[in-house]
Amino acid sequence: MSFASETKRELAHQLPENACCKFAEAAGLIRACGSLKPAGRGEVGILLTTGLTATARHMKLLFFEITGTQPEISLAESGAQHMKRRFQVMLPASGRITALLERMGILVRTDEGFFTLAQGISPQLTGSKCCRKALLAGLFLGAGTMSDPVRGYHLEIRTQDKVLAADIRRLMNSFADIHAGIAPRGADYVVYLKAAEQVSDMLGIMGAGVHLLAYEDKRIMHELHGQANRLFNCDTANMDRAISAGEAQLRAIGAIERGPGLSVLSAKLHEAAAARKANPEVSLSEIGTLFDPPVSKSAAAARYARIEKIAEEITSV
Repeated sequence: MSFASETKRELAHQLPENACCKFAEAAGLIRACGSLKPAGRGEVGILLTTGLTATARHMKLLFFEITGTQPEISLAESGAQHMKRRFQVMLPASGRITALLERMGILVRTDEGFFTLAQGISPQLTGSKCCRKALLAGLFLGAGTMSDPVRGYHLEIRTQDKVLAADIRRLMNSFADIHAGIAPRGADYVVYLKAAEQVSDMLGIMGAGVHLLAYEDKRIMHELHGQANRLFNCDTANMDRAISAGEAQLRAIGAIERGPGLSVLSAKLHEAAAARKANPEVSLSEIGTLFDPPVSKSAAAARYARIEKIAEEITSV
């Protein structure tokens, strides 16, 4: 099971304590994965869809506590060869459900007495911090996903409603240090977080404490692994450069030996040539410590540059 699914399972095994928060989470679920089923006479039902058993059970319990109506759960198979299971949670149409939707700001009564679907999130759901947290948990349970932190840092909630996407972004950004973005993806809009710290904070905000700790553990291991790889690659590159430089210096020393001989070199250059022949793979910093007296990396580089220049002059004659 994916990290996102495991996180949803954790959220699905807990109910908000306050009645207002239960109300807000239920509204988030309806906005994220619900559809309305009009039945005439001003009565409307709610159909919620999810791919997780734990979320379906959570919906059933949550909506029973809010409405006193026992939701019906059914299994709807979809996808290639019916391999993808989807659970449907149905609240039958009734005046009580219609009134609930009106209180949530999802349905709005027109002047003519008809109901119309409202856009976005009603401000009455976001008045308190605890309700904003519960609302986000419902939205994530219904339409959210996230990457496993060993692969990257990404959390998103998807919707087809542009106005709702803007409201979800505003809702996320109402918490300190959260800076959500919106991006179109096909016919949908994705509200997303990309920064590791912000994804971690959002898990805590929604109440996924266990997976917040698991996320942090995986994130730290991922970053340590990446740091180790970068250090290894850097060391390897430095070693390759040292070997290449040493080979060039040895070729220059060999050219001088085959020509007039190392006796044409000054005492300091002769010492440098002897040190390189005896230590063909060491770096300039290391080889400089072998001179008498020891010299810096730049001083050693200057000596070998002079040797290469002499070799170039000899071979060009």
